[in-house]
Amino acid sequence: MIVQTVLQEEDYLTYLLYSASKNKRSKANRRRSWLVLSFGFFALAFVLRYQNEFLAYWFLFCGIITLIFFPLYQRYSYKKHYQKFLMDKLGYRIDKESIIDFGSDIIETKDAGGESKIYTTELSEINEISTHYFVRLKSGDALVIPKAAVSSSFVNDLLTIFQNPNIHVTQELGWRWK
Repeated sequence: MIVQTVLQEEDYLTYLLYSASKNKRSKANRRRSWLVLSFGFFALAFVLRYQNEFLAYWFLFCGIITLIFFPLYQRYSYKKHYQKFLMDKLGYRIDKESIIDFGSDIIETKDAGGESKIYTTELSEINEISTHYFVRLKSGDALVIPKAAVSSSFVNDLLTIFQNPNIHVTQELGWRWK
């Protein structure tokens, strides 16, 4: 089965954000920075409650605002960071045609960066979200395939071609970056 796609910046960005949302270390770092900042403000408010009441209330207010709004800011900040990373490292692939040939033993890819062959034994899972398929490899990389480029039976067709029962298929049709 051959898939021809022209990947846009949004396709790569969706993959990077999806990967970050599933990475345990990334989720822990985001949660830790949110809580440390919020509780830092609360600790300052507690320490200053008898010395300077105005500053205590100010830090309490900042802690509450941070607790509520920091995740929104962090979501925006991560997205901007990944957009810059994308343009810096993968900018040469944007708006270029890529061809992926799924064979029973080897997946051949051709794009602006060159050609590669991937053994199907290196596949670890297939992730499906509302707009994309991510064919993930054991090395951590993935093939990004927009749903608009393939048929609705794409996953079943792949599983039929590979005949590998160790490939996990996950569907997260309601996934969004948060």
